[in-house]
Amino acid sequence: MKKKFFTLALSALALTSMFVSCNESNNDPEPNANYAITLDLPLNQQNGTLSDTKATLTNVQTKQQYPANSFSKNGNVYVDSISVPQGLYNIEVTGKISYKVNGQNVVSSVKAKQENVNINLQAASNHNNNITMALNTFSAAQGFVISEIFFTGTQTSEGKTYTDDQYFRIANNSNETLYADGLAIVQADFLSTDKQDYTPNLLDSAITIDAIYVIPGNGTDYPILPGQEITIALNAINHKEYNPNSIDLSKADFEFYDAIDGKEDIDVDNKDVPNLINWYNNFKSGFILHNRGFKSYALVKPEVDIDTFNKNFKYTYNWKFVFGQYSFDRSDEAFFIPNSWVIDGVSLSVPSLWQWNVMSSTIDAGYTHCGQVDKDQNRFGKAVVRKKNGNMWVDTNNSTNDFEADAKSSLF
Repeated sequence: MKKKFFTLALSALALTSMFVSCNESNNDPEPNANYAITLDLPLNQQNGTLSDTKATLTNVQTKQQYPANSFSKNGNVYVDSISVPQGLYNIEVTGKISYKVNGQNVVSSVKAKQENVNINLQAASNHNNNITMALNTFSAAQGFVISEIFFTGTQTSEGKTYTDDQYFRIANNSNETLYADGLAIVQADFLSTDKQDYTPNLLDSAITIDAIYVIPGNGTDYPILPGQEITIALNAINHKEYNPNSIDLSKADFEFYDAIDGKEDIDVDNKDVPNLINWYNNFKSGFILHNRGFKSYALVKPEVDIDTFNKNFKYTYNWKFVFGQYSFDRSDEAFFIPNSWVIDGVSLSVPSLWQWNVMSSTIDAGYTHCGQVDKDQNRFGKAVVRKKNGNMWVDTNNSTNDFEADAKSSLF
């Protein structure tokens, strides 16, 4: 009897050991797959240097994140490798790039993103577990677009031109709350109706500007919800009191304000509407938009403070002024904005006079307008208004496609 019991006990122990052995075998972790990441520099910054670069691989199923932050330069690219469990991953890369524009060292943020990347052991064994990602410069305020520019002004009952009612509208074209703090509106210095051979030529890397105005705030003072717009008025007053054919902008979100040489009466200040901060303008009597549409505009996020900007971002350019049979060598000074700071750009012109775009085609490959010819009397009261596709504004970096030209102002 004891012998039989002992035999049964041994059998049970063997079965238990077998199950434990099987369970331990089933719980053995799968070996990780090695994965290589190659980063291409932005096209217009091939001589740049990356720093603070990090790739985060997020497992789609487990949500576990794996960082790769030891990128090193290899020829014209940057590479790093990581070992992770096989599966589907979303890869997001962030970092900084340093490069020179007009002799000035510029630092900008870069990013890249790729979703549902399959990382597996079989590909690793065949040396195919790798990805090349093209970096793009971006601003922390990405998602904003210029949704409307009203530059034409209106006419009084006497037929006089009235331009104090000009305005911009800025829209949050993302799915999350963004902050307007630190955004800036810039006006291009050159005219789209007068092409010159300016040297040095910065077109592929910067915008030459004659005005920059920055929205105040400490980073989270001015939230804009998804799909919302803000209005930035040239003068935030009720213009109907001065021109019955105009509009009420007294409830605008921000306004331009200029006190030139301490003369505060040069501009009207609505104390209930925050003023933009004037970093620079080249206008003796205060900022105004070109009411025939020869100037172009961009929304940017400066990545330096005002003192650094005024000290380091000046641009002296030369060109040959030709008048009839006479020609003169000319030189002038403005400021420049690196293209990597640009969030959105809108080129304006007049179809009968357009000669060139004063911003890189990567910012805007087209242009939009109000009026078909110079001094078109039908332009007053009209604006350029960005088109919408469902709940989102159209943004293909081509204003010819993205905007409705000669549109009715949305605030009338």
